[in-house]
Amino acid sequence: MRQYKFNIDVDPDRLKLQAMEKDNKESIREYARRWSEVAAQVNPPMLEKEMISLFSNTFKAPYFEYLVRSSAQHFTNLVVIAKRIEQAIGLGKIANLTEKNGFTESGCQGTYRSYS
Repeated sequence: MRQYKFNIDVDPDRLKLQAMEKDNKESIREYARRWSEVAAQVNPPMLEKEMISLFSNTFKAPYFEYLVRSSAQHFTNLVVIAKRIEQAIGLGKIANLTEKNGFTESGCQGTYRSYS
């Protein structure tokens, strides 16, 4: 059985990184640490630009919009920016658009009109 252990212990790949999401109860720092620990196991190793792009793409609005617009050149700088976004949301300086507009899966029902 030990000879097949390598099939179970497969290193994570870029697709696994893209599929990761920040938990609601998790801070940006905790998520960045968890994400970077998985990223460190990816082979071949990623370039800094690729890490920045993949990490940014794991976020939803409003984080995503601000992170994509940032000019972070290093992963650590991107984490600092994400923490600032988190603080601004907490202070109400950045609105969570999905909550503000009431967009939910059921919240948009009945808004479609047929003009035919």
